[in-house]
Amino acid sequence: MKSKFLFYFISIPVAILSIYGSCNKPPFYADYENVKGYVIGNEICNTDTTKDYWLIDLTYLPNAPRYGDTLVLNGITYTNAIKTKDLAERLKQKGMRVSIDFKTITPSKVVTIGCAATNPVTYNLKELFIIYQGEIR
Repeated sequence: MKSKFLFYFISIPVAILSIYGSCNKPPFYADYENVKGYVIGNEICNTDTTKDYWLIDLTYLPNAPRYGDTLVLNGITYTNAIKTKDLAERLKQKGMRVSIDFKTITPSKVVTIGCAATNPVTYNLKELFIIYQGEIR
């Protein structure tokens, strides 16, 4: 009897406070967006390959928002391709499925300049700046 009284004595005020305490608050909206895609390759520009851009096709999900541009690479047409320098080493494998949180994509295409490689291979695409990234399994 005593434990039942104590249970109700504590739980009823907690329930009432939680209901009234959460009212009139706006819903939480993240200040970033998430996209999913495939790593499709990389540019060859620098002698230090860790400084090169990596290419990502953002069509992993159907009806994905169009952030990127059209790119033809090795005879395959990608309709939502972007490039980034921020890709983690563990994700730098062609065909890797990635999930990326970002705030910014450049509004116009980025031209890669200052290449030190003998035969540079670059692509004019929009650049994505990564906040968080991970592998899709």
